Amino acid sequence: MSESTEQGALKRSLGLPDVVALGINGVIGQGIFLLPGLAAALMGPASLTALAIAGLLSCLIALCFAEVASHFDKTGGAYVYAREAFGDFVGFEVGWLTCCVAVISWAALANGFTEVFAHFVPAVKEPFTQKAVAIGLMSALMALNLFGARIGASISTFFSVAKLVPLVLFIGVGAFHLQGALFEPFAPQGYGSIADATLVLLYAYVGFETLVVPAGEMKNPQKNVPIALMTVMAVVTVVYMAVLTVSVGTLPELAGHKNPVAAASANVLGAVGGTIVAIGICVSVFGTNAGAALVSPRRFFALAERGDLPRFFARVDPDSGAPRPAIVLTWGLAVVLALTGSFKELAVLGVVARFLQYIPTCLAAIVFRRRYQNQPRQGFTLPFGPAIPLATIGLCVWLLWASYDKNPERIHYGLLAVAIGVPLYFVAQWNKKREARG
Repeated sequence: MSESTEQGALKRSLGLPDVVALGINGVIGQGIFLLPGLAAALMGPASLTALAIAGLLSCLIALCFAEVASHFDKTGGAYVYAREAFGDFVGFEVGWLTCCVAVISWAALANGFTEVFAHFVPAVKEPFTQKAVAIGLMSALMALNLFGARIGASISTFFSVAKLVPLVLFIGVGAFHLQGALFEPFAPQGYGSIADATLVLLYAYVGFETLVVPAGEMKNPQKNVPIALMTVMAVVTVVYMAVLTVSVGTLPELAGHKNPVAAASANVLGAVGGTIVAIGICVSVFGTNAGAALVSPRRFFALAERGDLPRFFARVDPDSGAPRPAIVLTWGLAVVLALTGSFKELAVLGVVARFLQYIPTCLAAIVFRRRYQNQPRQGFTLPFGPAIPLATIGLCVWLLWASYDKNPERIHYGLLAVAIGVPLYFVAQWNKKREARG
């Protein structure tokens, strides 16, 4: 089903390589470069176990997304799935949360870029300059995306490839410099912090769900989305495990280090190695910003197209196929957050909200399977019946509970976002009825 408005239709210009690149770009950002030090402080070399659990959970969630996504060719992702599976109210709440995550994440990424860019231009550390660089970056990417998804996807594809170069160099050279003694003792503080470490490292995996959002602009999305999801998660998991292994095995002072991969690169490759990886971090975070600039407005477009936001934001430019009002709205909201929050504050705000879109999608996999069990379909189907969705939901609930025990503010922020969505839902329903009356 194609999507259209009075002003034009979204153009199906994204092929499988573009979708894979969007996924890699959405996942491999700043996290894998900076989080190993935090995880090692909690568990030492056993942080590899936490990373494996985070990777397993991410892959299970991606499998659920793959099955559900194979039912749809619409733009919107988790919002569309929840709306079709559970009705308007749950769908609206999930859509509202995905919009919150999109705006918060882009603002956090823009601020994150200024932090890594300051390695080369120290003046960016000054508050005014830092905000100016963040807003300038967001404005440039917004302007490019006004000309259509094809340009935004090309930028995303380029940086998806470019960001892997320093990581591959780090892994390839570092593998020959591993020191077995640095892996002992493997769990110096035991496994009591495994849930907390898993949550820390899970932040490096989040973002894979962004590649299902622009389905309305993909070629053959029912087939390509599941393939892209599995490809992305396989690549990311292998890269992440290798990066953390090399970091543990080459950097004695890993625990608590704020820029551990760059420091480990300097140990392995010399001073030039640290510079290469510092450049790689900038490239990576810039590329993730480019992906966010492309995908985030499509979340607002999806809600507006179905009347859950003013339909003005579903307008599509007939020449470029770009949802320009949604692009400008997303940019404006993200700029406000980038001006008022730091990278760390904004990143924490988005953690729980992501779980509140993952869990409904996992449940939707069970709902759709029962709903369409007597109908032939050619899409992707999970093995083992409902076991994978139920196991995934159980892991998500465990991590949320552990998060509340360690840091209840994360849960409170998520519940506050849900509460704000309730009156917005009733406003949207009132507006739909008013439009229906003419």
